[in-house]
Amino acid sequence: MPKPRKVLGILGGLGPYAHIDLERKLLAAARELAGASRDQDFPQWIVASVPQTPDRTAAIAGRGPSPFPALLAGLARLVGADFVLIACNSAHYFLEELQQQTDLELVDMVAECAAAVRGLLKEGDRVGVLATTGTVRSGLYHRALIDRGLRPLSPLDAVDGERLQQRVMAAIYGADGLPGIKAEGPTPEAREALLQVAKVLVEDLDCRTLIAACTEIPLVLTEPEVCGVPLVDSVDVAARVAVDRIYE
Repeated sequence: MPKPRKVLGILGGLGPYAHIDLERKLLAAARELAGASRDQDFPQWIVASVPQTPDRTAAIAGRGPSPFPALLAGLARLVGADFVLIACNSAHYFLEELQQQTDLELVDMVAECAAAVRGLLKEGDRVGVLATTGTVRSGLYHRALIDRGLRPLSPLDAVDGERLQQRVMAAIYGADGLPGIKAEGPTPEAREALLQVAKVLVEDLDCRTLIAACTEIPLVLTEPEVCGVPLVDSVDVAARVAVDRIYE
């Protein structure tokens, strides 16, 4: 079997449960794509977990401090890594600026996920983006999908869109009586809230594929299809891209 040749760096803690999910998916991808079975077959990686990083959505909205200094300090801990995954979609708003300040190669999880979605669809198909409000309003996924000939839609495009997007945020952060994934991990209540929003994207907005475009969402939406359409897991895409690079 191929030998792992590169060392991965993971900038995590954004939130803490999400990068643990990434690590599990890295192991699964190494088994599937590289045939790893013994300890010695699996990849090496270095983790910098920095939960104290200021909230990315609040910063993007101009309501909180920038996470940039904490993200950059976290990258500085990843000495010895050949490339880095940042286990947070919203943090990719700062990716270009971060890349200018580090010699580490930063993988663009948003671009990789959009490319994976394009492989499933035809030109002009609608794609539902389930993400934090920061990611949605920043246009990160919208630009990446439009560049690939797809039509991105979010809960904000639906009737009563603000309320629906707030349900997504409540499932992630906790609010409105919902236990948030960031604080309490995967819960049935968070899953049900996200499924209700996904149903609107599929049935009302005719989305042919959904993207779990926040690293917390795949903790509760774990199946490959939701509401009868494929669900593309940004964490799984990132893990598979990383494994391809590690063993190349």
